Amino acid sequence: MGAVMPSASNRKLVESHASGRHVIAHFQQLTGVSSGPGFADGGTWTDVPGLSNVPVTFRTMMPYERVMAQQLYPGIKSWAFMRWRRGVNVRSNMRMVYGNHIYRIQDVGNYDENNTDIILYLEEWQPTGTVR
Repeated sequence: MGAVMPSASNRKLVESHASGRHVIAHFQQLTGVSSGPGFADGGTWTDVPGLSNVPVTFRTMMPYERVMAQQLYPGIKSWAFMRWRRGVNVRSNMRMVYGNHIYRIQDVGNYDENNTDIILYLEEWQPTGTVR
């Protein structure tokens, strides 16, 4: 008997967050409320000037990296990398949106403070096909 190929829908699911996947995302922040620590429950999500149509690359976490990240930020499922942009700050009180995927930014890292790549630790709020 030959090898069983996964269906097209299974391949699509695997490819949606595959390591090295490049997407064009935009970033939003809450307006109309004070931006204290953490997330507020009120306000309106609006696009951040200078952070629309941003190329982002998803990377697969190794199992130990996921465990370590979840120790600091429960709910972390993936991380993404973007190029550092002068004059535009990405903060942990923002969210990243591409297509119908919405990610809460749990933390933002600037590795070695060298201003080349920004690491986003992400928690997916609204996976494809869900309504919240």
